[in-house]
Amino acid sequence: MNSPPYFSFPLPGWVRRLSADLIAVFVLAALFLALFFPVLFEGKTFFFRDMLHFGYPFKHFIWKSWQEGAVPFWNPQISAGMPFFSLYHPGVFYPPNLIFLLEDFGTAFNSYYLFHHLVLTLSVYRLARFWDLSPEASLGSAVAALLGGYFLSLASTYNHFLTAVWFPLVLLSFNRFLLGKRLADFLATVLFLTIMFLAGSLETCVFIGGILWGYAVLVVPGNSTGASFFSRTVFLRTASRTAMFAGVVLLSLGLSAIQLVPTEALMKESVRSAGMSFERYSQMSLSPSALSAMVLPENHFGFMGTAHGTAHKQFFLQSCFMGLVPLGLLLAGLFSGIKSRAFWFWGVLFFVGIFFAMARFNPLYSWIYDWVPVLKFFRFPEKFFFLSAFSLVFLVGMGLDALGSRQAEKRIHIGASFLAVFVLLVLLVWVAVAEPDREWVTGLLTLLILTVLFTFASTATRGVVAFRILAVSLLILDLWVRNVSLLPMVDRSFYEKSPEVLTKLENNLYRVYGGRLLDDGYLPTANQFPARKSLMASHLALKNLLRPNLGMIYGLSYADGLTGLELKAGWLWTEIFIRSPPEKRIRILQRSNVRYWVKDNYRSGFSGGTGDVETFSSALPRAFLVNIGRNGRAPHLLNTYYDAAFNPLKEVLLNEKITWLQNEDFSGRVEQIEYGPNRVRVETNQNAEGMLVLLDTYFPGWKVAVDGQQEKIYRANYFYRGVKLGAGRHVVEFSYTPEGFQMGMRISFLTLVFLLAGPVFFHFRNAK
Repeated sequence: MNSPPYFSFPLPGWVRRLSADLIAVFVLAALFLALFFPVLFEGKTFFFRDMLHFGYPFKHFIWKSWQEGAVPFWNPQISAGMPFFSLYHPGVFYPPNLIFLLEDFGTAFNSYYLFHHLVLTLSVYRLARFWDLSPEASLGSAVAALLGGYFLSLASTYNHFLTAVWFPLVLLSFNRFLLGKRLADFLATVLFLTIMFLAGSLETCVFIGGILWGYAVLVVPGNSTGASFFSRTVFLRTASRTAMFAGVVLLSLGLSAIQLVPTEALMKESVRSAGMSFERYSQMSLSPSALSAMVLPENHFGFMGTAHGTAHKQFFLQSCFMGLVPLGLLLAGLFSGIKSRAFWFWGVLFFVGIFFAMARFNPLYSWIYDWVPVLKFFRFPEKFFFLSAFSLVFLVGMGLDALGSRQAEKRIHIGASFLAVFVLLVLLVWVAVAEPDREWVTGLLTLLILTVLFTFASTATRGVVAFRILAVSLLILDLWVRNVSLLPMVDRSFYEKSPEVLTKLENNLYRVYGGRLLDDGYLPTANQFPARKSLMASHLALKNLLRPNLGMIYGLSYADGLTGLELKAGWLWTEIFIRSPPEKRIRILQRSNVRYWVKDNYRSGFSGGTGDVETFSSALPRAFLVNIGRNGRAPHLLNTYYDAAFNPLKEVLLNEKITWLQNEDFSGRVEQIEYGPNRVRVETNQNAEGMLVLLDTYFPGWKVAVDGQQEKIYRANYFYRGVKLGAGRHVVEFSYTPEGFQMGMRISFLTLVFLLAGPVFFHFRNAK
């Protein structure tokens, strides 16, 4: 006789569900720890691509400003000074920046990015469970978000990644609000949308807004789901949900106004204020070769250290490989005609994302570009792959549950499954022939296992959970093998240890230039990565050459720099500089307060060449006094300013007429210059009337007080600031507040008051 089991009573349903969720979260935690083990336990950090130009230096600048108790409105270190807060993409008021209140910046920086990977992964899992997907299917979607090539590639572009990770939470809270009409869900949607707006990627916000409205109107069920699409009921429901969508967006924009209004005011100073040409806009479109990586990606293992890395490809996304399992599930569902509005919504959106991402490789796109004006203000159409990547993430879970569903209208049929595998096989063979350097064996084995799983799912009456677990395991292996190398890491000491060449610089009131200078013809801008035999060497050389913007973290200042918004002043300076002959470039640097040139003597086949410093003895000081002014028309003044015959220490060029008494025996000196957050203090002494010239960028929002009295700032030598002074000693204090900041702050405050007072008002009204 068989002995009875130790536990013969059945477990409650909620216990079984909780156990399954705990197991799924445990698997995600294990994958997270494995993926980021070097960062968590081996002293590594992130440093690939935009992390060096933007991510690390800009977040470090925010951290440093907060340590000083100031809001970083102005950055004095790049492009001879430039607005920082108003640029939008640094995300100064982005709430997770609170992590940078930690005393150790290296720890804060790592924690910051790990936090965002966690938000993305766990929120996708929570959203899938809310959609009533099984724990195994929800785990599959979360794995695709954690290990997908799109998301790991996007992480290196920092502000786009920071914005994208909030999409699942926005969609979850808005979906809950549409179904339950609860105030808490409404406020959660407004909160997450506000965080998303403040993260710094306008294009991603537009994508999310479009998806949110489409999902609300087309997917979320209503009271009469069987009504005709053109019926009055459907029309009213669409209008109601459009109004709800508009409400949460407007309130979120109101809360974000403290950032958005200054950014809008800054747009008039950007070269992109009037839009871009199609040729410039369509750079970094998704090429057929890049698109083929969805089926058969390149081998990225060791790509940072190989000679192959010297091919400086123009791409926004390094890889768009999201796994063969998601593609198989998408195709199988479409071929089987699955009757699910959600499945078809994400399936169509997947192809829409590819259509727009291909841009200049799409013969229809130029026509759309002409008819949709908003496209002229965005760059890099590869960003549209956002739509396709998230579609595949959600389709993983939906497809896995559809395969195990016993409802005929939701089940993916075996014929459609095999057809999907066949299509993927044809695509794989085609890519392998067209791109012979790609490794195809792993892809072939994946398709073979996927075929077995489809067969298993079509015949199993039990063991559906086992099928899902095997499918998720296959997805993990497929993505791990292909994508784990997309996050190059480096020792934290790369940032924290100052470069040796820094010891050769004596005065921090002079600016630095690093890179090539004496080449004839067009000079690649210093914002690009230095040419080296490998990408790893190129990234390391960026630090050794003290290039902007990375050199900011060592307290260096530059006449050039890199910003996402491309401000007119910095763009014009760079264009003149890189197109000038070598002798004029040196003069431009000297008259931009650049005293130190860190040479890049690298040549192909020669591994050295970094670290030599040349000092320009004729470099202009940061501030000086003159007694003679000359008027001219901007920007033609620059032809005179950079002319060898012009002496900027004797004369200043102005674009407006002023009068003063010229004195042949004029003498004056700047006795002290003190920089602080968003301010400059200069002490002067002169024997007659003259003008103080400060070689910092002239920009709207700056004010000046001379001995406590407000005075006018003149545009001096086209790029810089001038202040008229009388004879004697003076204290000149410059201060900066962004245009639109006060208005934006008022709008955000009033919106916050409305959000806080509204629920209280309705509560008391209902109670009465």
